[in-house]
Amino acid sequence: SMYLDLRHGTPMTDHEFRILFAGCIKSALQQVESELADCLELDDNGLSYLLNFVFEEMHRKGSRLLAVLDGFDHVLKGSGITRNLWDELLSLCRMSSLRLVTGSRGRLRELCKTEESRTSDFWEIFYDTPLQVGCFEAHDWSGFLSPFSARNIKLDGSAQKEFANWTGGVPTLAVALASRLLQDAPAGILLSKPHVDSVAKTLLGDRRDLLADLWDDCSIDLQSLLADVANDELSIADVPYQVRRNLELRGFARPSGNKLRSSCCLMAHYASEQAGEVNDLQRLFGNTKRFEGNIRRLLELRLAQVKVADSQLCGYVERGIRDLKPDPANSIVWARSIAERALDRIWAAELPSDRTLPHEWDAAGIEFDERGKLPRRRGHQCGILRRITETEERGPVSKFITKPTCLLVDHIQSVGNFGQHKDGNTVSISIAAAFCLSAIALCESLSRDLATPRGTATDEDEEPNTGP
Repeated sequence: SMYLDLRHGTPMTDHEFRILFAGCIKSALQQVESELADCLELDDNGLSYLLNFVFEEMHRKGSRLLAVLDGFDHVLKGSGITRNLWDELLSLCRMSSLRLVTGSRGRLRELCKTEESRTSDFWEIFYDTPLQVGCFEAHDWSGFLSPFSARNIKLDGSAQKEFANWTGGVPTLAVALASRLLQDAPAGILLSKPHVDSVAKTLLGDRRDLLADLWDDCSIDLQSLLADVANDELSIADVPYQVRRNLELRGFARPSGNKLRSSCCLMAHYASEQAGEVNDLQRLFGNTKRFEGNIRRLLELRLAQVKVADSQLCGYVERGIRDLKPDPANSIVWARSIAERALDRIWAAELPSDRTLPHEWDAAGIEFDERGKLPRRRGHQCGILRRITETEERGPVSKFITKPTCLLVDHIQSVGNFGQHKDGNTVSISIAAAFCLSAIALCESLSRDLATPRGTATDEDEEPNTGP
């Protein structure tokens, strides 16, 4: 058997995964099938063939390898793993010599970053009803608390009950509470409810980051429900089954009769503190009408937070936000002005005053117009900007502008073309608000780029320069 933790040193490409996977297999086989282990040359370009050969030989001998792949969702978050790899694994798993067990935060196919990966038949080989691992249940506690017995520390019935009440069986919270109790309790003591209560209350401050991580892992709907459950019991009939099941698996709530009650005191305390923030979000953006009524103020607040190096560019964005109502189509009309002003600032920084082609750009194969100068058409300028900030085939040749700024300018230039020729298409507030947010992001990214030439360390706390 082999165990591979994919949460650390996560492979980002097919080749990296093959090497990591083959390396673990090689180590696992070294003691039992040393000849086959020696066949796996990790620096061999034909590693896929070698893996296939090894498992064919094991299949012929009637032996099997159990491969446990933990944290599989971390691999699926990346887009550098292709369907080719999954199809290769599928071919190996069709032999009796390899069996896989995976662990992830969701269904594997649903976690795939790319549609291409989702189309592989590899995902069909797993058991269609995976084992869901939730919080600790009653039969789990005796084994979990065994380190206390090793130090001759006993927990009476009230202590064990409070241990479950405070943590809800959430593994990370249970570990935090147990560790603190073991650290503070002398050997041979009998722990009761007051001991557990006292230590648990210290975790509300000392382990606040842990509680925040558990809270942030919940959707806004779950957070809102958690806050409601923490402050009062809810009727089960008022809570959708899947939402209730999610809270139960996490250890945050449990049914009691026809009510849903909090089952984790630590999280209930934290949720009560966050209730005001959650309620504010629901009040401001809880439905479409509220979202449309408040999104302008949110965008104005976000723009005020950004250090904008160009007042004219900022003014165009302000007008775009202002014109979200009554007709959001008026908002995106400002896209052309925003894109043109941003491009003018970019070329002022990147080119000499006569806007002629720099020698290093010519060497990189970037062409201007017949006079060797920057074309007038903004679409052509965006094309040149894409070329000078390209990073896939070669390094960028731009002096200031980065790829994120290029993508934002290109996007807003396209929106500007649409804004001038809508041809009867309806522009919703959501679409216009998305444009405004992109425009704000452009202001921020462009100001950062112009303040710091490539290769220079940045200080986010410093006021950006205005650039050339």
